[in-house]
This record gives sequence, structure tokens and C-alpha cells, in this order.
Amino acid sequence: MKEPAPPSPVEPESAIRKTTLNAIALLIGVAATLLTPLVYLSSTNPLETWATVLVAVIGWLAYSLVQKGYTTYMPHLMVYSVLTAASMAVMAFGSVRTAGGFLFVAAVAGAGILLGRAALIGSVVYSVVSLGALTLAEARGWLHTPNFTVGTKVWLTHSSVLVVVAMLVFYSRKRANIALAQKMEELQLRKRTEHERDRSMERFARIFRTSPSPMLAQSARTGAILDVNPAFERCYGYTSEQVLGRVDAFLWADPEQRASYLERLFARRRTDQERVTGLRADGSHFEALISSEMGDDPQDRLIITTVADITTQNEAIERLRRSEERFAKAFNFSPLKMTITRLSDGTFLEVNQARDPVQGLHKIDLLGKSTLQTGGWLSPADRQTFVERIQREGHLSAYDTRMRHADGQVIDARMWAELIEIDGEECILSCFVNTTEEKRREAQLLTLTRGMAGPGGDALFQALTMHMAQAIGADMVTVGELHPERSVRTLSVWKDGAASQNFSFPLDGAPCGDAMQQTDLCVHLEGVAERYPGDQALIDQGFQAYVGQSLRDEDGTAIGLLNALWRRPIQLRADTQALIAIFASRATAELIRLRRDREILHLNSTLEQRVRKRTADLEKLNAELDSFAYSVSHDLKSPLRAIDGFTRLLTEQLQGRLQPDEQQLFERVLAATSRMGLLIADLLALARVSQGTLHRSQTDLSTLAETVLRLEQEKHPERVLRWRITPGLICLCDARLVRTVLDNLLGNAVKYTRDRTDTLIEFGQHNADGDPPFAFYVRDNGVGFNMQYADKLFKPFQRLHMPSQFEGTGIGLATVRRIVERHGGSIRAESAPGQGAVFHFTLAGSGPMNPALPLSPAAAA
Repeated sequence: MKEPAPPSPVEPESAIRKTTLNAIALLIGVAATLLTPLVYLSSTNPLETWATVLVAVIGWLAYSLVQKGYTTYMPHLMVYSVLTAASMAVMAFGSVRTAGGFLFVAAVAGAGILLGRAALIGSVVYSVVSLGALTLAEARGWLHTPNFTVGTKVWLTHSSVLVVVAMLVFYSRKRANIALAQKMEELQLRKRTEHERDRSMERFARIFRTSPSPMLAQSARTGAILDVNPAFERCYGYTSEQVLGRVDAFLWADPEQRASYLERLFARRRTDQERVTGLRADGSHFEALISSEMGDDPQDRLIITTVADITTQNEAIERLRRSEERFAKAFNFSPLKMTITRLSDGTFLEVNQARDPVQGLHKIDLLGKSTLQTGGWLSPADRQTFVERIQREGHLSAYDTRMRHADGQVIDARMWAELIEIDGEECILSCFVNTTEEKRREAQLLTLTRGMAGPGGDALFQALTMHMAQAIGADMVTVGELHPERSVRTLSVWKDGAASQNFSFPLDGAPCGDAMQQTDLCVHLEGVAERYPGDQALIDQGFQAYVGQSLRDEDGTAIGLLNALWRRPIQLRADTQALIAIFASRATAELIRLRRDREILHLNSTLEQRVRKRTADLEKLNAELDSFAYSVSHDLKSPLRAIDGFTRLLTEQLQGRLQPDEQQLFERVLAATSRMGLLIADLLALARVSQGTLHRSQTDLSTLAETVLRLEQEKHPERVLRWRITPGLICLCDARLVRTVLDNLLGNAVKYTRDRTDTLIEFGQHNADGDPPFAFYVRDNGVGFNMQYADKLFKPFQRLHMPSQFEGTGIGLATVRRIVERHGGSIRAESAPGQGAVFHFTLAGSGPMNPALPLSPAAAA
């Protein structure tokens, strides 16, 4: 939308007035001057001439005065002078019908346009009275006889009057245009003002509603609340409906505070940020700063008040004060040395009272000086590196540096620093500790670690003595092994900064003897040679101090010695004792390992011979056991057959003559001999398994399993057996023995599932696509067993079920285990009562085989 065009500039009324008066005065002066000779020549009455002269003089006088800027009373002079001249002209002519009469009209028109209301009325009255008097005089004949001859004079007089009237009309129209333009400009200005007022009100309303600070508008005359913003509702807990129209007294916790506040407001018409106590709807008090402004409208003055809840601010200020107080206490009473320095030049601004552990300087020695001046940095480059890093990271933790002590010594230090701001200037808050001793201990630990490291044996002992000598500053360190004749043979010697030859020395009469007798350190800080005059080596080498530690086995037996010697008196610190103890512990461990290695080497030299002897003995015993079992089983068969035969013969001969209990006894004898026969047969089978040579061939276990299960079905035609066999399971094994394995495992599966209406037996292989060995499994859904007794499964004559429940001898699974182990495999079982059982077994030759090789005849049996 385009803005309205500004009004065209209007010429000021004063300029138009001056121009008009100038033109009228000039016209009157010129016209009257031209008329004067004509009137003089044509008129016989001198008064008419003087009237014309008077008009000319008035015109030129007015023109001169207007030129000089006298415009205020010029219209009055001109109007009343023209009226006077007109009266003179009528009297001089002798009749009111003279051309001079038009001057009355021109004068009155000029008065109406140029003069005010009073002057206009005066000119009209003057004209009416003059014309009335002149008309009366003419009617009575008091005037001379007029000459009505028309000439140039009349034309010129009428023309001048018409021009003057025209100029007056033009001036009047100009004034009307000016007035209209001014009114239009005022109207536009008023519209713009109203528009700006509406926009201002809209902005104020928006600010009022959206201000985050509570605001309210009140009547200054009544104090009634006229409007509140949403922030007010949130702050005070009132809704706008609850407060509109009410006096604000209920918002003040202290009425006297309100009264004094209103007194100041009405006196100054505004207040700014005055602290008061407000009262919320829930009755709680809060601290606030309020500012009010009173409007200027005398009819309906408004008070606009802004409230700032400073409760949170006060709490924050209080927290800040406490925080600063805590910081000041922590800073001033910290046991660590803490300082605040200027980042730009390192000048100390504040220093706490703690002892300076690094430089040994006091607070008075540091304040006002820079860190470079006091030795806080050894060089400007060191400080620049520190400044760049803390500017980049904002804080530094455990920053290692070096400082100069007051005595000139360079000290290792560790600094913690934080970049802070004080009064708009970046500063550094820092604390530091002396790490010289820590660095020394670290160097000792590094030496200790290096002394502990090594491949072992002689190399380790040499590294141990070297690093121990360096760590404790000893002139000589040795580690040795105790020999039976109370002498020590050194394993490594470090003397005067270099490795030395090993040697042997006796313990008697030497400090090493005392060290060997005690478990803790044997210490002689000075005068060791005087205490042991019989030890010539101490005297010859000039040793004065001695520390020795015996090395002991797990049972406390002394096996060696670690000692250190100095050619000067020493002060043995606790950390040095700890280092010696650590070196001694490592030396003990290595010496024990060497002695164990020697024992192992000795055992290894005789182990193979003992193993061969024991293997031969075991083979002989196993052969004898198998021969014994076979012989016993074979020899027991003949008596059993005789018992069984004679019992059956007696039963047949005594048929019908035996009492029921006697008949039962004979049946029990026959059952026992039958069971004994089965046990003997199983023992013979178990013995045969361990005898003979394995004849391995590719065997189709799937076909074998199918054959076994079909035979079982034929034995039990009354049962419906279901089985699931993985086809193509081929194994390199002894087919005859593996057939025995499957007979036992699958037979057991059939036996222990006879109480199931839906029998399912599975035979398959695990890890068929993986690496060998490949485990086969036999799974059934029979009665199962408790895994707690699984260790009895594969032992001879061990059974997990009563004979009355399931028949059997307890030899079958023992036979299976022996066959599997002869093949280099293993067997295990998994089961739970009522959930069936799974038997997993491996054979060394199990896995995918070459199908081109012929199968064993037993596989097709």
C-alpha cells in the first residue's frame, strides 16, 4: 500500500497579504496620480482635486510603508482613507451618483477581506452614515449642482475601483485556498496521528499481554484494577476475573508500604524499581520490584505498573553469596597452595595462606609480582605453552612442570588450573603440589620394573642386581644360592656400576651369616667391617654399610641371599626397604623356579623309563585279568549246565507229586541258573572285547541300526516300535564290535520304552558337516534316569533300575564303553526321569568316508 502523498507546499498568508497590499497601494497611487490632472482640468471644484490628491498620497504612502514591512495597520489606513476620499469626492461632485461613490464599495470590500470584524463593522457604519449624510445634503440642495458629463475620468475611476475589487476577491480566494489547504493538512496530520495512536495502542496491548513480567493497569482516581496480563495471573495466582474492578490493596503484604508507595507515585507521577513485599492468592509473600507510570489524561488518568518477582533472584544472589563465601573459605583455608594470576602477564592477584611446598615463598613475596619474576616458570616459553593450552582447553588437570625454589633448586611440580573471569578480565585459578619425591619414586619403580623383567635365569639375576644397585645407590649388590656346606655361590654380582665375576663365600664370621639366620632385613648402617673383623673381603673393599635379605622356600627354608653394600654410611628410608623387599621377593621366586626346573629335569630323565615299565606291568595285568575272566566264565558253565539239567530232570520225574512251595523252589533254582548263565555269557563277551585285534573297515551304521531294530520288533511283535535313523552314516570301525554296541544301546532303548504307548527311537550323528570327531547318538523317549547316578552306568554289574522293573545283568553298557574306548572314542549319557535318555558316543574313525571303498560284510548282515 502506497503512503499518501504529502500536501503541496502552500505560500504563507503573510506573504500573500503583503503582495496584495503592495499591489493595491501601487494601483491606488498610480490611478490617483493619473486622475489628479484630469480632475484638475475637468473639475471646477478644488475639493474634488484635493480628494484625488489625497487618494494618491494615501496610495503611495501605503506602498512605501508596505515595502518597509509595515503591514499590520496598512489595511486600516487604506480603507478609512479611501472612505474619507470617497466622501470628499461626493461632496466635491455634488451628488452621491458620482464615480467616487464606487470607492465606498471598494473600501467596504477591502475591509471585509483585509480587516477584522470590528473594523469591518466600523467601515460599514462609516460608509452608511457618510452616504446618508451626503444623500440628505444632495436632497436638500446643500451641495452644488453636479456635472454629469461622462469622460475619461469616470472610466478611469470605475476601472481602478474594479481592479482593486478584483484584487481583493483574488486575495480572498487565496486566503480561502490557504485555509482549505491548512485544514486538509491538519486532517491528514490527524489521520496519521490517529493511525500512529492505534498502532501504538496495539503494540502496547501486545507488549502488555506477552510481557514475561506481571503488569496491571489501574485508575488513578479510584485505584480500581482495569486490566492484568497473563504473567500477573501466573505470579499472583489470581485470574483476571477475580481482580478486575477491585482496589489493589489485597496485593500488598504491608498496607503502610502501599500507602507510602502511592504517595511517592502521585508526587513524582512515576516510580522505578522500588522494593516491596507482594501477597499471592495462596497467602504467601514474595519480594518484588515494582515500577509505575501515571498518564497525563486529566479526565481518566491511568497507572501502568510492572512487577518483577525477585524471590528467585534473591535466592540466586544468596546462593551466589554463599558460594563465594564457600569459595573464599576453601581458597583461604585449603591445605594446598592456591593462587589467582592474571592471564595476560601472570601477575599474582590473590594467594592463600597455605605453605608453599614448591617454591617456599610467602604471600607477601608473590602479590603484585609475575610468575616469571618469582620463578614460577623457568622460561617465558614454558609459560606461553601453558597459556596456549589452558586457553584452548579451559582447564588443566595434573599439568606437570618445573619451578625454581627460593634457594635456587629446580623442583618438579604438578599443577591444576582453571580459566576464570574477574571483573571482565581473564585470570587463572591454580593450585600445585611438589612432585619431586613422587618423580623419584617413579624412577625407582621404573628401575624396579626393569629389574623384574627379563627372560629369567642368569639374565634376570643380572638385570635385578644392576637395577637394584641403581635404585638404592649401592656400590655392590649380589644374589646367591645357598649350598649345603654353609656357603653361598653368587648367581649375579653388580659392582661399581658393572657386572662382575661370580664367586663363592662362606657364611661363618660374615654379616651374610646373620642375614641367613633371620627372616627380616639384616641392616648395618655403618661400621660393618669393624663388627665382622673376620670377613677380610669387607675390610679389603672398604665397605661400611650392609643390608642383607635371606631368600626362603615356601616352607621357610633358606635357599639363597640378596645383599647390598656401601662404602659410606647410609640412612635407610622406608621406601628403600620396600624396594629391597620387592627385589628379594622377585629373586626368591626366580630361585625357586630354577630349583624346580632342576627337579623337573631330573624327573624327566627317569620318567620315560618308569612309564615304559608301568605300561608293561599294566598290559600284563590286563591280559591276566582277561584270561582269568575267560577261564572262570568257561569253567563255570559246566557246573551250571549240570545244575540246570539235574533240576529240570527232577522236576519232570516229580511232576504231580510236588507241593506248590516245592514247585516254586525248583522254579527259583532254574531262574537263578539261567541268570547265572546270562552273567557268564556277558562276562565272556566283555572279556572277548578286550582280546584280539581290531579289524577296521567302512561300516554303514545306518544299515546296522535298521537291522537291530527290525530284529527287536520281531522279538516283540505285540509292540509298535517307531524309529528314525539318519541314512548314510558310514564309519571306519570294527563292524562286529560296533554291532555289539548298537545291539546294547538300541536294545536298551526298546527295553526302557516298553511302558510308552508311542515308542520313538532315534539314531543319528552330530556335527555332520563340521570337523571330526563326529558324535553318534541313540535317543529314546523311555523312562529315563536320574543323572545323579550316571557314574554307575558304565561299570560292570551296576544297574539303575530294579530287576523286577527291567531285566538285565549290568554288563551291556560296560561292554559298550570298552568297545568305544578300544576305537579311541568316548561315551556319555544325558537323561531325566520320565523324559527319555540320549547316549552320545564317538569312534576315532567316524565321519564322512570314501563311498567307493567296499562295505564290511557285517554291515549288510
